[in-house]
Amino acid sequence: MKKFFKSSYFLIMMAFIYVPIAVMIVFSFNSGNSTSSWSGFSLAWYSKLVSNSPFMKSITVSLFVAMVSTLISLVIGMMAVVGLTKIRKRSADNWVRIANIPLVNADVITAVGLMLLFVLAGVKFGIITLIAAHVSFNVPYVIITVLPFMNRIDKNILEASKDLGGNQRQTFYKVVLPILTPCIITAAAICFAMSFDDFIISYFTGGGQTNVSTFIYTAKRMQPYINAFGTLLVASIVVIILIWNIIQFSLQKSKDVKLQIKKGEYKIKTISKIENEIKYLEKCLLAGTKIKKSRNLKLLAQYKLLKFQLKILNNKNNNKKISKLEWKKAIIADEIRSEKRYFTVFKKLNIKKSQIELKISKMTSEKKIKKFNQVLLKLDQKINKYEKEIEWINNRNEHDKERALEIGQEIIDLREELEILDNPSSKLISWYNKKIKTLSIKRDRLLEGRNQYKLRTTIEKLALMQKENTEKSDAKYEQYKTVKEKVFKKVSIVELIDKQIELLNKEDVNYEIKLKELQTLRETKLKDAIEKLNSKLTIKEEKLEKVNNYVKAKKDKYFPDVLEENYVPKSNKWIKRNWKQLTMGTAILTSFSLLTTAYIMNNIYDLVIGNWGSYIDVNLITKFEKEYGYKVNYQQYDSNESLYNKTYTFNYDIMVPSDYMVQKLATEGGLQKINWCKVDKIVTSESKRLGNCDDPKVPPVGERLTYDKTLEEAHQNYKFKDINGEHVNLIDYSIPWFWGDVRIVFNLADYKNGNFVFNEKLRNFLLESNLIKKGETVNEPYEVIEEQLSWDILWQAAAQGFNLALNEDPKNVFMYGFQKLYGTVEAKADLKVGNKVISKQQQIDQVSKEIEKLVGYKNVGLYGDELIDKVHDKDFDIAVMYNGDLIYANQDDYESEKESEDDVLAYSDEKKAEDFKFAMISGVPGKLLPQSEDKKVTIDNKVKTNESTNLWSDNLVISSTNNHLKATYDFINFMYNVESQKALIDETGMPTGFEEMIKYGKEKGNEWEKWFSPQKGDSFNFDEKMDNYLVDKYNKIISTKH
Repeated sequence: MKKFFKSSYFLIMMAFIYVPIAVMIVFSFNSGNSTSSWSGFSLAWYSKLVSNSPFMKSITVSLFVAMVSTLISLVIGMMAVVGLTKIRKRSADNWVRIANIPLVNADVITAVGLMLLFVLAGVKFGIITLIAAHVSFNVPYVIITVLPFMNRIDKNILEASKDLGGNQRQTFYKVVLPILTPCIITAAAICFAMSFDDFIISYFTGGGQTNVSTFIYTAKRMQPYINAFGTLLVASIVVIILIWNIIQFSLQKSKDVKLQIKKGEYKIKTISKIENEIKYLEKCLLAGTKIKKSRNLKLLAQYKLLKFQLKILNNKNNNKKISKLEWKKAIIADEIRSEKRYFTVFKKLNIKKSQIELKISKMTSEKKIKKFNQVLLKLDQKINKYEKEIEWINNRNEHDKERALEIGQEIIDLREELEILDNPSSKLISWYNKKIKTLSIKRDRLLEGRNQYKLRTTIEKLALMQKENTEKSDAKYEQYKTVKEKVFKKVSIVELIDKQIELLNKEDVNYEIKLKELQTLRETKLKDAIEKLNSKLTIKEEKLEKVNNYVKAKKDKYFPDVLEENYVPKSNKWIKRNWKQLTMGTAILTSFSLLTTAYIMNNIYDLVIGNWGSYIDVNLITKFEKEYGYKVNYQQYDSNESLYNKTYTFNYDIMVPSDYMVQKLATEGGLQKINWCKVDKIVTSESKRLGNCDDPKVPPVGERLTYDKTLEEAHQNYKFKDINGEHVNLIDYSIPWFWGDVRIVFNLADYKNGNFVFNEKLRNFLLESNLIKKGETVNEPYEVIEEQLSWDILWQAAAQGFNLALNEDPKNVFMYGFQKLYGTVEAKADLKVGNKVISKQQQIDQVSKEIEKLVGYKNVGLYGDELIDKVHDKDFDIAVMYNGDLIYANQDDYESEKESEDDVLAYSDEKKAEDFKFAMISGVPGKLLPQSEDKKVTIDNKVKTNESTNLWSDNLVISSTNNHLKATYDFINFMYNVESQKALIDETGMPTGFEEMIKYGKEKGNEWEKWFSPQKGDSFNFDEKMDNYLVDKYNKIISTKH
């Protein structure tokens, strides 16, 4: 395994990079909604990508900003590069370090800094601030890419330009710029990619301009059309790279052609081949013979084998032994040269030292003497270095001579011993001879010099091996020639007739007649054969002439002979001289013009809408634009706080904040009241429209939208003072968009092969806690007993080791604790437990301890939008989530079920309640709170009896800066009609605030009937001080989570 990873690490790394891209490309052709399971091939998401108006606008913004910022960055960066090359190197290095700060600095720091700068400067956030921010981080990329190449330009070239009369401007445009063109293109590509890809800086400085990254980030859910966009982006990059490579290949080929023409080698192989063919045909005509290839397969195989063997023998690189010896010879020779160099350099250094000492003795200036003494000091250091090397070499040589003498004496002693021996055995004599031979070789090596001996023996071995190789090659070549003569035989061009003549029987009576007939036939065949050969020869000569003319035309094009009489100088028109620059400039200008036009067309709008990501069917926006003729700028955000911050830098006409944010914006004067007289379809019990309008009209029943009583009651009770001090409620300032509750979900079972497979541990836990009971239908084996269900179940389950997946919103997380301790959704004023009054801050502190305990468990996770995927994949035991998200996670189209394009997000009428299997069950806690005197909870002297949940609502509001009221109310009336409301429900699975829509949702199936309609609960109120305190507590808890 270790060996595999060692040899394949690059492949593994490439797979790590490119496999996700491949998966994205595959799933861009998926027919369903899922980004993780394949349903079938379809191009539906490419169609949806094109029809998604807000996303296409974000692409336009990204391309426009990337191109403009790249062009500006190139101009500024090139000016900086030219300036840096004109100043001292030390100063230039310091400026480069300063310029590189945006590269090493965290993007979020740069983004916040730029945002504060624009705010202090009083600049309105938008396209200008976005481009300026992108230029700020792109310029360093230009500098670090171009500056090294600028510094490497040969100064002699610049001097030559000046000598030829060029001023600085001409030198820059005609000399420097062409040299820097490749790195400028590289810098432009980097800047464009960084700008197009940027999210953090764009998010902080873009204002109302949404680029692709921001759009994707603020989307509530990952939509499959993003895969289609990514695939098109990858395809565009591949096409650009291919075109670039083709251009580079063509340019390189043109250079190679020029070089070959200059050397006289262009088309040389083709010409040689044709000339050889012509020579062969001429020989055939002169001799009346042709070369015939043998059909003997054995002979042909032998010929091919010999040819291959000969090629191997003649290939120097093939003989490893010879290559190794040549390499060894080169190394030894290099060592010998190095040793000789030591002596040469040492001698020269001493001569130079003597010369300097002589100069010093004649000097009188102390300054010069001091300077030359420093030179002498450096020389002495070098001399000492080489002296040590020479001393080591001499000592080695002396040691080798002494050792050679000792070995010589050993050889003499061995010979004497051998002579003294009486009748020694042949084995013993052989041992002595081998020993003497080995010692003799060692002595010769030491006497001759180790390296010299190695070099001589290596050369001898090499010569011997080369000789053997040459002999083998010659022998093989002779064998090859013999076989070749047998394979390619010279035969008559009328071989068949000649064979027939040879085979005639001379004793035959008709011999003369047959001979004469065959000779006549031979002459006819010979004429035909000669005509064919002449025809082939003519064709070959014409082909050769064409090739030569082509080569001559190329030569005249690239290297014209100006001395020829018919030479006509080329036209020196400006277009011909500058066609490359003109083409590139035209392409850039055209692209810029098209992008600018597209950007302007997409940014001339009548209405600016800010909404949560994925909170609308984008087809409704397109339909509204077509029906009313308005242009809509649709912006997305991911939180109420993001929306609130954006209101300081950008003006929305319509927004969809949560209930508590409606209160905050209204109290700060950021909203204007809803003119219910202009809202056509909605009916409220307060009769705001019917009672206060000059011409009230009751909409027909089929078109009417009746405010849901539960939601209307909650909105009426949500009272506050607006900026004018007037007592108002949510209905005065908002229209419900979506609403719902936060509920607990139990992953009780899987439904496999027609049976429920229960999570036994969880089922037993819930049964023992008396929280579930048998269901009334086969499809619902259990249902939650909401009267027994308490938020405390989360703490109990966490302690038991169950996998908990909780909504991560700070207010929701603290709501679990508020419900557990006090039966409220948030900290309340005038709250008592028993007779003890507890302040809001004390309530938050108490709940904080509970939440810290809950979140501290390793098996408890906090999730945002990914909670929907987790529930869909059934990767949990207990979850807390919005009812709409629960429905969406259980929809069939989430599983990418194959459906027609029109039914991708709709349910067929055949889907009845009995089809759904309640493997998950859900409920809203409603357990009674303790009612003893010391534990009962009272708020404003009203006793809290039951736990409940957060009854949230996101509501459409009109900004106080809105100057497009007609378009605004047209949009409201378009969105608040029955068909549009149904489209919103089908898209998100969330309930809108009207009785007819609640009924529509419940008709979809049993899971919709169970979970679609929100339960009783309380809404969050706005208290800036306490909200900030709560969020601080939440952040501290999260920062210490495992």
